[in-house]
Amino acid sequence: MVNKSMFDACRNTVAVIVVSLLFGLSSAHAQDWKATGHFGWFGIGKAFQIEEGHFYWVGEFSGTFFSDKGEGGLFHLAGIKCPAWYDLDVNKGTTAAGGYCIVTDIEGDQAYLTWNNTGTAGPGGRGPGTFEYTGGTGKYAGISGKNRFVGITQVNWADGTTSGYATWNR
Repeated sequence: MVNKSMFDACRNTVAVIVVSLLFGLSSAHAQDWKATGHFGWFGIGKAFQIEEGHFYWVGEFSGTFFSDKGEGGLFHLAGIKCPAWYDLDVNKGTTAAGGYCIVTDIEGDQAYLTWNNTGTAGPGGRGPGTFEYTGGTGKYAGISGKNRFVGITQVNWADGTTSGYATWNR
């Protein structure tokens, strides 16, 4: 037979466990990993002509992220390097791209993500897409979530490089 003090002790223990779980879960998800802003990038690599008007590029997009929140915003002024591929078909007016990114903040903490997009060809071409965090170090350990972005190509240079920017979560 269970006496009242044992029952109260069990009830209190269960209450503490439930509250701990609730607070533990809410704090684990309290961080909003939605960086909002823009990433100015320069792409350097090698372009291969597949056919007339169709090119396949492999290389790296790199640059800086500018948070809409400014100082203290997620990834504000972080450096970004993205090993990637880019399929440009001027004949069809389409693009597709994808790869990985390493985001490194001023303290040296890193976030890792994978991304892909499809879009329209040409200067000013827009490529909406998504990215998903795959891990991180330091303050980004445990980072997770899916995000959206739009990549905008400003210039495809004659030397095979490219310039542009991407808006994140806008």
